[in-house]
Amino acid sequence: MQATLSSRTPGAFALSILAWRLRYRALTLAALALLSGGHGALAQAAASIQGKVTDPSGASILGAVVTVGGPDGNSRVTVTDSEGAFQILSLPPGNYSVKISASGMSDWTASNVPATLTPDSQPLAAVLQVAPSVTSVTVGLPPEELAEEQLKRETQQRFLGVIPNYFVAYGNAAPLSAKQKFDLSFKTLIDPATLAAVGITAGIQQSKNSYYQFGQGSEGYAKRYGAAYGTAATNLLITSVLADSVLHQDPRYFYSGQGTKKQRAWYAVKSAFRARGDDGKWQAPYAGVLGAVGAAELSNLYYPGSRTQYTLLGRSLMFHFAGLIGLNLSEELFLKNLTSHAPAKSAHSTPVLREGIPVTLIAVDGFGGQGSTAGQTVTFVLAEDLTQNGKVLAKTGDVASGLVTQVTAAATPDAPGSVALQNVTLRASGAINVPLRSNPVRGAATPVQYKELPGSGKIEVTLFVAQNILLPDTN
Repeated sequence: MQATLSSRTPGAFALSILAWRLRYRALTLAALALLSGGHGALAQAAASIQGKVTDPSGASILGAVVTVGGPDGNSRVTVTDSEGAFQILSLPPGNYSVKISASGMSDWTASNVPATLTPDSQPLAAVLQVAPSVTSVTVGLPPEELAEEQLKRETQQRFLGVIPNYFVAYGNAAPLSAKQKFDLSFKTLIDPATLAAVGITAGIQQSKNSYYQFGQGSEGYAKRYGAAYGTAATNLLITSVLADSVLHQDPRYFYSGQGTKKQRAWYAVKSAFRARGDDGKWQAPYAGVLGAVGAAELSNLYYPGSRTQYTLLGRSLMFHFAGLIGLNLSEELFLKNLTSHAPAKSAHSTPVLREGIPVTLIAVDGFGGQGSTAGQTVTFVLAEDLTQNGKVLAKTGDVASGLVTQVTAAATPDAPGSVALQNVTLRASGAINVPLRSNPVRGAATPVQYKELPGSGKIEVTLFVAQNILLPDTN
């Protein structure tokens, strides 16, 4: 009882009060420290980089892609509005690198750009210069003389070093004049290997007693030789000289060398049923069909026997296309490696934007954080360069546009929404139209997910290149 009473003496009571005060002060200091740390975190979240992008005349640039890279290696992306302004919020304080890209303009870069805590700080002023135009120049020779130089190499191409392989172009060939088409055919007809091949054909026919009306012996062999050579000559002269010159089509096979073996084989088969015009565009093979029919009709003058018109034309066209398919497949898949004077590089020096490549786009107009409506046209810009083997095939800031057909809003602020897009086309390098689709698999049209970019509220979607596209080689 005495010990209990002594614990309640005035001195002990004072010590208790002092202990509670110390505890309270410690708690208060801890709370202040937490609040101070929280205030610092809020200050960090409030840091931002803002600016305005113009061209040399002072005009605002809409849709310039602004990429801000931080010390942690992460980057934020946004695009400028109609006033050329941009802002990226919620950045930790520090220095950042800034890159700004726009279609037709040279990139603008800056380093050690501070993220500021004051919203009314001086904005970053970026003036983009017009990109120098790239002009493709053929040095020294006009097209006809360039074609003549290319023909000199092509007429040295021989399979296994012996058999002429003149009618294949391994590069971006210039169109041939009528005289050059004749020269190419004539050199083929008088080549020793061609004469030998005709002789072998005549010998096989004689051994089988084909066209028995020709008889046997040297006279029969000479008749068979003349008929076989006449067929080759009329076919070449009518098709590769007369019809190709009148219809402005090229008699050569244009080697691809691009894609998988299956894609190259399909290209070879398709090439049997089309011809490249002198303007570089694919056309129906009018010259080849006319040549096959004309040669078949003329063969009636020197081949014995009776053949109906239906049998004559039907067999001629069948052998024409079947022979082209077999020859084209051989040219595309293995003859190049066995042909002398064939160039080591692939046919096309021009780069190819491959089907199925993902393309990240940022909406500039017609689609924002509030979504979009069906039937509305949306303008996008390319969010990052598309490169292949170190070559830029499409530049950040290149413009795309398409039509919104359906929008499904996100269920929560952090979840992605979905949008169905139609007829989206990217204008790569400011000159080439690249069709885009919503799915990497051909024919599987589905809505795509979209998301808001952190710190800017801009909308980003990823589409895919819809078909292989040849682009100009700017290197």
